[in-house]
Amino acid sequence: MDSPAISQSPILDLISKAWWLLFLRGLAAVIFALLAFTLPGMTIAVLIIYWAVYILLDGIFSLIASFKGGASAPRWWLILSGVISIIAGAVCISAPSFVAQFFIILLGWLCIFKGVVEVVGGLSAKSVLFLIGGILSTLFGIWCLKDPASVAKIIIQLVAAFSLIAGIVFILLSLKLRSRSKGLPQTIDV
Repeated sequence: MDSPAISQSPILDLISKAWWLLFLRGLAAVIFALLAFTLPGMTIAVLIIYWAVYILLDGIFSLIASFKGGASAPRWWLILSGVISIIAGAVCISAPSFVAQFFIILLGWLCIFKGVVEVVGGLSAKSVLFLIGGILSTLFGIWCLKDPASVAKIIIQLVAAFSLIAGIVFILLSLKLRSRSKGLPQTIDV
């Protein structure tokens, strides 16, 4: 049962109304992870393209979720996360050979930025699952920047494992939000 503070959170109401977008985001991450695990000969260039498609979808889902509902809830963290993802995905698709040279560093910075945004969003929404996802993303990003050589040796497995965990967290959160959304009005008034 939700506490009164959580049940009256405009940001939680907002993401509850768009629970299915979070589910799709999680599903895309799980599919990406399964592809990476089942194609062990995947090169870094192929990984970049797969990851770019995933991160573009992630950004689109975040932007759509930020505009769902009728509330003027604080949406800046979803918008910022979506814009960062779309820019990173577009860069990866438009210049994959350039990105391959800096992939681990780019991945590290993106994970840190998105992780911090998700931690702040998780605190705003009082969501432990968003906090976990944001903390894991931030820690993974720090590791990429701190020791890129060791990350490069096992990058495909690491990215796949991270995507699988993040995807499962987002799917579980979306299902929790789905049950919560049933009690919300069609539009959210703040």
